[in-house]
Amino acid sequence: MSEWATYRLADFLMFSPRVYFRLVERYNQGLWPLQLVFVAGALAILFATATDGRRARAAAMATLALAWLFCAWQFLWLRYSTINWAMSYATAAFMLQAGLLLLAIRWTQRGALPANSLRRRGGIGLMVFGSLGYPFGPLLAGRAPASAESFGAMPDPTVAVTLGALVALMPRKLWLLLPIPVLWCAFSALTLLALEDAGAWAPFAVIFVTFALLLVRR
Repeated sequence: MSEWATYRLADFLMFSPRVYFRLVERYNQGLWPLQLVFVAGALAILFATATDGRRARAAAMATLALAWLFCAWQFLWLRYSTINWAMSYATAAFMLQAGLLLLAIRWTQRGALPANSLRRRGGIGLMVFGSLGYPFGPLLAGRAPASAESFGAMPDPTVAVTLGALVALMPRKLWLLLPIPVLWCAFSALTLLALEDAGAWAPFAVIFVTFALLLVRR
């Protein structure tokens, strides 16, 4: 037992910070300029969440499902799994979440949260952070701009936008859709802490804000 106490988070990493962020940079360079399309998609989801139309809500869920599938295949499976074998399991979890989001299209048709509720406005704020705040992460963390994370391309901002949309839109069966995004946030935060990256606060903040909004009753 005393031997385990000597381990640090960094001891469980399979890669160095340089290897990980270089992988992200090369991934972003290969995708450019698709990131602009992804950001436009995030803004479309934001608009759909701000309205009360059933078709808009259905389109938002479908777009989120597509974003999870893209992250699962392009980043987790084809890139991240080359330096972290656990990403094969994460890929399966992301694909499962995409399927749940498609099922949620039916659930969002049955009722809606009050248009002026604090919970809904907070969810929209979380979506703004995920779609427009995350790309500025490298500036705060002192990393190269090429390592910026955007919705649809990278898991963290995709999860943040998704949690915001779920909190704002889902009146039913929300508990089915939360475990995978929340677990990913926790995993990502611990990974960034082990990498000693200043951006580790972001996924922790997403978890905190999500559960704080879920306690809102008005």
